[in-house]
Amino acid sequence: MRNILCLTLFLLVNHSFGQFAVIKDKDGYCNVRDIKGKKKNILDKLNNGHLIYCFGNEGKWTSIDYPKHKMNLSGKIFLNRYTYINEYRRIPKQKTTKPYRIYFKRDSIKVTITQQKFDRSKHSYAFYKEFKKQIEFIDNKRFWGTTGTYPKTEYKSIEVNICNRVITLPPSALENIYQIYFRYTQVFYDSKNDIVYIIASNGDGAGAYDIIWKIEKGIYKERFIEYGV
Repeated sequence: MRNILCLTLFLLVNHSFGQFAVIKDKDGYCNVRDIKGKKKNILDKLNNGHLIYCFGNEGKWTSIDYPKHKMNLSGKIFLNRYTYINEYRRIPKQKTTKPYRIYFKRDSIKVTITQQKFDRSKHSYAFYKEFKKQIEFIDNKRFWGTTGTYPKTEYKSIEVNICNRVITLPPSALENIYQIYFRYTQVFYDSKNDIVYIIASNGDGAGAYDIIWKIEKGIYKERFIEYGV
């Protein structure tokens, strides 16, 4: 779902008005509808634990985007069928003297995130036919962070340490996302289900995006990106 007015506001502040959340329903699942309140218009079913992105409420209904089958889909769900990620325990950011590294720590949980300068020589590029100087693909993939220009930064690594269990996110979790801004990075922990959520808002102008990574019981599960190019 891409509302033009909301996207404009998003670009002005460089981070999104929406919020990541997770399905949490007493029935164990939640129906997604295309028109609020009409049972015959059920589009999909999301089980508890499914990541969603909430755009705001209209009465008792919330407009959402969500990932499924390698696509980003849209619909509406009842407003008490989910929990915002920021309602879980926050893992605070710690001070660091290294400009390309941040870490978050509380009790036995530590998350270390490192970025690096974008090295043009280590990537391949495809350009738009109509706009020869505008990049369409990096490493044969669509990318987030800029709108056709070379990025300046990229992720180098994300490491999660939980009770001496060390999880290093795989390269696939960090690929095709650029223009990193640590200022808008947050970490939360769902202690009941042993899930670490890492949220970041990155990118410039129309290339801005929000991303969430999910690490459950010491295993990297998935990432979900909003406002992709």
